[in-house]
Amino acid sequence: MKQLFTIVIASACCSGAFAQAAIDRYLTDPLTYTTIVTATDQVSNPRDLDFKPKTNELWVMLRGTGAGGAMVIVSNAGLPNQTDVYKKDTHSGHFMIQASAMAFSDNGEFAAVSEVQNTASPTSTFMGPALWDADPNIFATVFQNNWVSGFPLGSHIDMLHQSPFAMGIAADSAKVYWVMDGHFGNIVRYDFVQDHGPGYDYHGAGKIWRYTDVPVTRVANIPSHMVLDRESGWLYYIDGVSKQIRRMDVHSGAETGNLTVPPTSNEPLAGYKRVEGATVQVVDTWTTQPCGMDYFEGRLIVSDHTTGEIRIYDVTDTPTQIGTISTGMTGIMGVKVGPDGRIWYVHNTGNQVVRIDPAPLANDAAITAIVAPVTVASEPNYFSIDDAVCAASVAPVVTLANMGSSTLSAAEIHYSLDGGASTVFNWAGSLATGATVDVTLTAASLTTGAHRLSVWVVAPNGVADANSGNNEMEGCFRSIDPVQALPFAEGFNATTFPPAGWSYVHFNPNNFMSRNATAGGFGSSTGCMKMDNYSGDMNITGQLDHLISPRLDLSTAPVGTSLDFSVAHRQYNTASVDRLMVKVSTNCGATWTTLYDKEGAALSTGTSFTGNFTPSASQWRAEQVDLASVIGQPDVLFMFQTESDFGNNVYVDDINIGSVVGIEEGATAGFSLFPNPSNGAFAIRANASLSGTVQVRVLALDGSLVATQTWAATQGALLDMELGETAQGSYVVEITNASGARHRLPVVIN
Repeated sequence: MKQLFTIVIASACCSGAFAQAAIDRYLTDPLTYTTIVTATDQVSNPRDLDFKPKTNELWVMLRGTGAGGAMVIVSNAGLPNQTDVYKKDTHSGHFMIQASAMAFSDNGEFAAVSEVQNTASPTSTFMGPALWDADPNIFATVFQNNWVSGFPLGSHIDMLHQSPFAMGIAADSAKVYWVMDGHFGNIVRYDFVQDHGPGYDYHGAGKIWRYTDVPVTRVANIPSHMVLDRESGWLYYIDGVSKQIRRMDVHSGAETGNLTVPPTSNEPLAGYKRVEGATVQVVDTWTTQPCGMDYFEGRLIVSDHTTGEIRIYDVTDTPTQIGTISTGMTGIMGVKVGPDGRIWYVHNTGNQVVRIDPAPLANDAAITAIVAPVTVASEPNYFSIDDAVCAASVAPVVTLANMGSSTLSAAEIHYSLDGGASTVFNWAGSLATGATVDVTLTAASLTTGAHRLSVWVVAPNGVADANSGNNEMEGCFRSIDPVQALPFAEGFNATTFPPAGWSYVHFNPNNFMSRNATAGGFGSSTGCMKMDNYSGDMNITGQLDHLISPRLDLSTAPVGTSLDFSVAHRQYNTASVDRLMVKVSTNCGATWTTLYDKEGAALSTGTSFTGNFTPSASQWRAEQVDLASVIGQPDVLFMFQTESDFGNNVYVDDINIGSVVGIEEGATAGFSLFPNPSNGAFAIRANASLSGTVQVRVLALDGSLVATQTWAATQGALLDMELGETAQGSYVVEITNASGARHRLPVVIN
């Protein structure tokens, strides 16, 4: 919901001389206030807000109750095509309970803190910052019903627990955050180092530095926000009881010893240090209650919860208040300068988010969206299954907006891949104030793999852009290898995983697919794919892993072409339902159709087993998937998707596409059988098309293995097979050559 509700002509006052900055226009211009989201968008008791880096995606944190906090995520915030969604992790009752503050890191993750001592025990101090991934495929999406060791874990990717009643948090770099600890009363530096991934609970990688001689106090129910000026190293924070704005030099102070984790938290950590002697200065002392805080281009912006004012400080030298903005709304909390260079704030008591706009600048061009390729927002660890480019090149499409008061007739749009040299597109047209246009940029060649796309605009109407805060956007995507012709085979013989041309998309850095070097399909090799659904408490019920094939051309595939593979799995017990699916996409992964889906007993190739399952040669089954629905398609992806039930391992091998459903004629099979029918003893003769070392298997019609043998085949050579007391009926003799091509003939045992 977006509503223009008031224009304030005399809303700001300023004092003293100061260096001019973009934010200073708020102290001289007439201001417009725009409501972005309200209670009708499920905004209730909002505490803080932040933008996902290099995007126009606004996250609004809601305090919540004992059931936990939540987020309202606003895409294209403040634009005509704005949308919003309410998302709450099912286990936020611990990881985001009574949320007080949040902060995004540049890597697309965010951390949040809670104003509570502990959710499990009122006498324990087991609470602190929780780390989350803002990928919509992860946050409040994965592991929503999983429990480990009797505890719900949800989609959070890490949490450290040495700061109960935390009232503020500031991002530093990567996985490092600063926290205002309202319980123990200190500034604390947290480094998650390596997150444990969604749905897990290992904390042993975390490191903490507590500044024991930097005291802070909290005022209940009013956050004390923080912000770090990374260039200067000043960490700005609010002391609640004294109503002071303070700053600490994060480059000052020294470690003076180790600290002991309180027995009431009993948390394993890689390090817990005391720091003393840091430089601390008082910026200002208020008589009213400061709350929200942000930093932008030499300016410190602080919201007044009591009066609704927003005070602006020049902190380029000695901090000096240079003016105030009077919003007329008491009860405001978090404040943020958005990617558009405008001030946004949370009106807590009004259950809304508001943007303040100064008068438009004459020349202000903005990039407001990356339309193509589909990107995820700078997450370093995880990619989605729908962010791929199936082409040798990409021509980015971006949305150019005119935020200035003058008609936009020209602009330079730059982009770069992976931080390389920029490509420039000189746009020309006529764009009215507030209007947008999608612009297709010059194409660039792609290499296979992950890429980071950065786009920015400069020189609107041939002059300097008066507002650089809204010029740039960034996102990540994957490029997939060129289309391959059939036949296609993958035996996982190379030591690397995923194999060349394949993509592996997963969310858990602790349990994942890998190449197993001790087992192969039907014992015919020593390589296969293993999905670990067994090991320890790192395994997550409901975890989805995706192994995506190279692009394949099925445009000339004959009718009856199949996807064949070997599978091995044993249930942990009869209640475990680990699952394997095979899916197909004809639109570069934008949508997927399921072709094969087995779980539990239907997937199993043996009896239940409570050990860590590794298959023997007889514990495999051949599977065949009819590809009638995609025959004739020129660009096809296949995906092997597993879903863990924390049961036992799933193995896949001998993937082959290009065989024919059913049985070949003897003239085309590459070999012949005689006598047929037989009493179980028969011979195989190699034809001219069959040579080299091959794998011979006799299969029952349900895919189970009856016999297997390796054979050095040459034209005219014979191989005697003796099936002994095999039951009467029809069977299939299958021969697979070194390239993975398969040939089949029927054999009947009387």
